[in-house]
Amino acid sequence: MEFNSQFTWHRYPTISAYEQYVSHLKEMPSFQLDWLNELRTKDMNFTRTELDVLYGSIVTWQNPVDRSDRRSICYYVSENELITIGLSEHIVSLIEPFKTSTPFEAFYAILALQMNTYFTGIDNFETELFSRQDELRGSINENSLDSIFGLRDTIENWSDLIVPFQELILAGPEAFIRQTDYEEILSFRLAEKRVARLLMLIEHYQKDIEVLLDLSTTVSNFRGNEIMKALTIFTAVATPMMALGAIWGMNFKDMPELDWKYGYAASLSLIFLTTGGIFYWMKRRGWLGALVRMPEKKQKRKK
Repeated sequence: MEFNSQFTWHRYPTISAYEQYVSHLKEMPSFQLDWLNELRTKDMNFTRTELDVLYGSIVTWQNPVDRSDRRSICYYVSENELITIGLSEHIVSLIEPFKTSTPFEAFYAILALQMNTYFTGIDNFETELFSRQDELRGSINENSLDSIFGLRDTIENWSDLIVPFQELILAGPEAFIRQTDYEEILSFRLAEKRVARLLMLIEHYQKDIEVLLDLSTTVSNFRGNEIMKALTIFTAVATPMMALGAIWGMNFKDMPELDWKYGYAASLSLIFLTTGGIFYWMKRRGWLGALVRMPEKKQKRKK
């Protein structure tokens, strides 16, 4: 299809449709042939630059759970021709206000418009992150790590999605190095600003998640120490009872304590005194307090 009078834009819904078109051509540029060969063998991001030629494939959506479930845009950009495969008609309909006059301008308008669709998803992730932060504040439990790992997988998926766009911001000027007015091209500037904004948000949320992960790990370690501490205290407090019980549980014939009139009362008293003494001594040393105290949740005021 001819997009305007200055360059030609061919759009195809699938790689098969493009293959069917080129099968009728007697010859085609070598770079287009290399591009098609790579499309046949690769289902992932790749970018190739030659002098005045930029081609490759970029993933525009992927399932966080199943990374093989993805959608891509395949592109070939030269000085006077733009070829796209898999580009949605919605994106195409939004390009006209950019008044593009070159394939370079049109391609970066596509990138800018595609990235603009990601901000809603990033905002939804932000809402989920803040909600999880409120839930985890003061109530970190055994399920918290799973929740945090889920958030980290989601933000890493966003990062994997945006980084190839950043690569294209660098690859375009490399391929069309003869062109020096990049900062004057609206679509390129817009794409550059949007990729920087998206990466800034992703980096910020990654730091938030790392803080949550560090907090959860720290609290888990403290709780493990509390368990070991409780077991140690129990062992220390129960030692007199177990030691004295072991002595008086022996089966020697000559054990004078067994014949004492008040031997039973004396043994109980000794056990209680030694146990209480050890407990009091540990308390005075401050060994019975909690290692860490989680902040209590603030109750919502009733209107």
